[in-house]
Amino acid sequence: MKSFRNIGVLLLLSMSIFLAVIDLFVVNVAVPSIKESLNGTNSEVMFIIVAYVLGYAAFLITGSIAGNTWGKKKVYAWGMLLFTVFSLFCSIAQTTFQLNIFRFFQGVSAAFMVPQGVGMIPYVFPDFKDRTKAFGIYGSIAGAASVVGQFLGGFLPELNAWGIEGWRLIFMINIPLGGIAFVLSILKLKEVPVIRQKSFDAFGLLLLTVFLITLIYPLIVGGESHWPIWSIAMLIFSFIILLVFYMYEKYRLTKQNPVLIDVSLFSLKEFNIGILAAVFYYIAQDSYFF
Repeated sequence: MKSFRNIGVLLLLSMSIFLAVIDLFVVNVAVPSIKESLNGTNSEVMFIIVAYVLGYAAFLITGSIAGNTWGKKKVYAWGMLLFTVFSLFCSIAQTTFQLNIFRFFQGVSAAFMVPQGVGMIPYVFPDFKDRTKAFGIYGSIAGAASVVGQFLGGFLPELNAWGIEGWRLIFMINIPLGGIAFVLSILKLKEVPVIRQKSFDAFGLLLLTVFLITLIYPLIVGGESHWPIWSIAMLIFSFIILLVFYMYEKYRLTKQNPVLIDVSLFSLKEFNIGILAAVFYYIAQDSYFF
């Protein structure tokens, strides 16, 4: 590790994944406290988790493209600032509806800041060995965040300190951490080369977002409502949208236009095996935490 001198920058870049992961797991454990405080239904409090993941998943690719287009440092800083602001809004929400809206945009802001953190590491550590170690530390911090999040999700709601409902503290802890990271990112990070694209696949993003919403919403609400006709219809509609998205992305590839997802990869056996392995891994992992 002769040239491994940028550990402070690495920790700053890792703050994005640390906050993003911790805010997923911290809520999982705190859901009962939030439900009791805001008098929410089972489906409403489930969406406190889902709304965050939905915003994150729908805009993660967009966040990566934004960093390439406008500069990773700039997008990292703005993403961190917005994540901090929406964390504040989450902490003062008065209804589950408000909290779900703020959680969605908190997830969106995480989707913009996280890709910049991992994307800047190769520029900060050009040496292959140092870069490998840096990614190892980055991944370890992400893993630690899942454990810390569960601990805080169980500990903080029981505090009720300073006249504040304890569950609100799980969002308030992001404010000083995010604020410090925002300031340091402006002062300490250096901008990396910008990659200009001919156009942005806005319609593809719209299709992907509609697919995720129409798939996840009935899965969460449908069971509690005993699977009404509208929930089944929405699920069928989601797969139609997925097919349209696939055909649209394939069409853009033939025209050599920028795409959200290179669907030609799904023709590779090795790629599909990797996707299936990842799916089964996360099914097993997330079923444990939920």
